[in-house]
Amino acid sequence: MFAYDCQDICNITLSITENTLVEKLTWNLLDLLSNRTSLYEYLQFSLSKPSNEFELNSTILKYRLLELDREKICKNISINDECSLQLEIFTQTSIIIIFKMVIIDENDWKPFFSQEYIHLNIQENRAINYRIQLPIAYDYDSIKYNIDHYEFLNNTDEIERIFQIEEFHGELRLKLIKKLDCESKDNYQLYIIAIDKGGFKSNTLHVNITVGDLNEYQPRFTQRIYHTSIPENFLTINSSLSPILQIIAIDDDCYDKTILYTILNNDMPNDIFPFEIDKYTGSIRVKHKLDYETISTYRFRVKASNLDHITSSIVPVVIDILDINDNQPSIQINILNEYKPMENNDEDVIININENIHPGQVIGTVLIRDIDSAMINYRLSLKILSCFPLTVSCPIDLDSEIENNTFSSTTYIIRTSRQLNSEQGDETFIIILEASDYGNPSLSSQRRLIVHVNDENDCVPKFTQSNYQFRLSHLSPVDFLIGQVHANDDDHSPNYRLIQYKLLEDNNQDIIRIDENNGYLFIAKQSLLEITFNLTVLAIDRHNHSLYDQANVQIILFDTTKCTAMFRQTIYIFNTTEHQTTPYDIGQVNADDCGLSSIPISYHLMHDNSLSLFPFILDSHSGTIKVISELDREIQSSYKFYIHLFNSTSQTEVHINILDQNDHYPIFDDIHEQYIYISTHQYYHQTNKRFIAHVHATDPDDDINGLVNYYFTHKEHYDYFHIYSNGSIILYNLFDIHLPITLEIYARDQGYPEALRSKDTIIIYVCDIFKQNECPSNKLRRNFYLGSIIIMICVVLFLLIIILCIIWNLFIKEHLENKKNNQSYNCRLEARKNLIVSDSFYDISPSIYENHDIRCVAV
Repeated sequence: MFAYDCQDICNITLSITENTLVEKLTWNLLDLLSNRTSLYEYLQFSLSKPSNEFELNSTILKYRLLELDREKICKNISINDECSLQLEIFTQTSIIIIFKMVIIDENDWKPFFSQEYIHLNIQENRAINYRIQLPIAYDYDSIKYNIDHYEFLNNTDEIERIFQIEEFHGELRLKLIKKLDCESKDNYQLYIIAIDKGGFKSNTLHVNITVGDLNEYQPRFTQRIYHTSIPENFLTINSSLSPILQIIAIDDDCYDKTILYTILNNDMPNDIFPFEIDKYTGSIRVKHKLDYETISTYRFRVKASNLDHITSSIVPVVIDILDINDNQPSIQINILNEYKPMENNDEDVIININENIHPGQVIGTVLIRDIDSAMINYRLSLKILSCFPLTVSCPIDLDSEIENNTFSSTTYIIRTSRQLNSEQGDETFIIILEASDYGNPSLSSQRRLIVHVNDENDCVPKFTQSNYQFRLSHLSPVDFLIGQVHANDDDHSPNYRLIQYKLLEDNNQDIIRIDENNGYLFIAKQSLLEITFNLTVLAIDRHNHSLYDQANVQIILFDTTKCTAMFRQTIYIFNTTEHQTTPYDIGQVNADDCGLSSIPISYHLMHDNSLSLFPFILDSHSGTIKVISELDREIQSSYKFYIHLFNSTSQTEVHINILDQNDHYPIFDDIHEQYIYISTHQYYHQTNKRFIAHVHATDPDDDINGLVNYYFTHKEHYDYFHIYSNGSIILYNLFDIHLPITLEIYARDQGYPEALRSKDTIIIYVCDIFKQNECPSNKLRRNFYLGSIIIMICVVLFLLIIILCIIWNLFIKEHLENKKNNQSYNCRLEARKNLIVSDSFYDISPSIYENHDIRCVAV
């Protein structure tokens, strides 16, 4: 306490330590001034103005607050200023007492940070000694006890090497003593505390430091090249959102790790480019339909860049399109010019061939192409799916004799398969060719081939009979119709059936003339004499005069008063087909009655009586010949007999030809099973073609009805083997063949109107000579041996049974019969009327071995 001598003003200064107990803060003013003067003993004191901190009661001055806290009392003063409370006290003598209480500070406040967390972003590669301001800590104590220093709470070697706390003019700064590297470490956690001079520590300031990244690295792909394969039907079997490839790029920068992906494609417009990439994830997806046959491999690049597009990288991408069997084989038919029509269309291929074309003649080729890859379709095949009409055999055959160097195409030769004949129904054929590949699943396509068989003028006109005889009166007038000769031309085309009739030049042309169009014979000049003319008539093809036939014509001019009945023809020729339903009329013979209808004509059949089953009868009144029993050309192909007139010496010769029908099946001459051993190794053969076997079948039918072709029962055998029309079997395809193979072959004729197939087939086992144990023949031999043993056992048992039967008959049976003969029987006979006893009565009666009464019945 300091008290000064008082005159007009008396100064009293007290120094009180803060946080002193309030009870101690009471003063008697008189005591404070007693050592200075005694004049104040009787003074009265009063405050010059009311005070919040003190109260004065008479001479007692008392601190009225609850505590003495310097920081609260002097909160508005600077830390370094003095903290005090002053009072002016008056007395009645007008002496002023200045009371000053100086509050002495104590270290009763801890330093504190007003905010406990701050976030700092410091760019990497900042220069050394770079400083960042930090919030300071506060301490309400005076300078004596105020903040002394700051330090890191988590002080480590790493932090000491990089950061330093610096105080400068009341500011707190963080100083870099080493450059930051985001790629090494992108974040630091600093914990800072303040310590005052009294040793008190503040709360913790958490400083979160993020190292700012500089875009100093390019995106780096995880692969040097991205390569994948997808099927061309990817969109069909998967969703368009399904990724086919994942592109991944990595950025070594700290935070700028967002990478954008784009496709760089300069070869194809984006609207038809089939791929797209997710710019954020790098997933490549298919957006358009793929086609292996259009593009099999896509090569493009993918660019990866940061958000700021400052740095970027590029990687190549290769996508292979895997082929699937989605294309049908195409059929290209090339016909030789001489067989092409003048006009053709794009859908159907039309072939014009003449009926006299040679069997086996090459008329064109068929090229099968498949744009699918060879890995999918390693083989192509072609077959005749159908050939209409079905009543006749197909006129063409396919022969794969041309070697092919590629798997994508196969060439077949179109050959004629048989002799054609327009007159027997070969006119127009509609043939469906089917090409198949060997993909999974197999695809096929069809092409229609129309074959027109052109009729050739190859049929010679034929007279219906080789000898004609006409009788007429010698008094017949000029232009009198003698009769008609007629010839037929079997050509199919009406233009080729035109016939011209002519008389062979002789001395009688001035008497007889012939109509060249219809063969009618007329009297050109009247002859009053009885005379006989012998003429030769020609039937000439109008388009080809080298085709002709001739017939003998006898014209008898007779006197009607001397005429006798005579046949009009010396020979009658009739044709019929075998196996017709009998009876039926086959033809008629006629005789000239000389115009005298009153004289009846009677026809009589003359034939060998040894033919007990002669198949013809003759109507004696009309001359009609009738077939009464079935004809079979294979037994007898023709008949010849005579018919004469009753009461006349005239007779005529009758020829009946039996025409063939397709009534016999082809029959194989060979054995029905063969075993062929071959080697499929090229080392043992100079060519791919291997002769396997030769088969032969006969058909007793005539012409095309007996013409035989050979076929495989299973169509897949045509992929490896070819069977020719002469029965030779060739192995022409060694690719992917698996032996053993069982070939089943049947024969079919070319009969009309229906081809007949052989009832039996020939089985040929084609086996690998180096794997004979796999051939079915070995298995058959084993079964044969086993069967032989069983048969031998059965024979032995059979012989044993025979021996037992012999022993029974010779010894045992005789002994039993002797025993029976020694027994006696009593029998009583009765006679009954009309009693029928079955033959089995005795059979069902039991045998009698003892004495019994037997009832005998007499009928």
